Amino acid sequence: ALAQGLGEKVRGSLERVIALQPRHADAHIALGTFHAEVIDKVGELIGSMTYGAKREEGLRLFDEGLRLNPGSAIAMIEVASGLLMLEGEAALPRATRLYEQAAHCEPLDALERLNVERARLELQDQ
Repeated sequence: ALAQGLGEKVRGSLERVIALQPRHADAHIALGTFHAEVIDKVGELIGSMTYGAKREEGLRLFDEGLRLNPGSAIAMIEVASGLLMLEGEAALPRATRLYEQAAHCEPLDALERLNVERARLELQDQ
């Protein structure tokens, strides 16, 4: 999205979803991922000045998304990945716990089954 000049549009759309549906867990996590990916790609200073991406905001959004949907394997996986982008090695213990929780989720459908398997693969790669 950033390479195509869509960063502002993506961020604005996700912020609008949250404004309209404050309990939309996936929107919180997606916006947290936006912050994490921007910071991971261009750094915290440029990410903040150019795209409004902030580390603390990304962390807050991840926490809120997990609070709103604590049993979601995909939420745990996305947050774990985002934490590693935002905090690097310092996030490894928490990210590992999230991958472990996701790997032990009982999938409710085929998509969730794929995400549980993804979490198990992430744990094998560590």
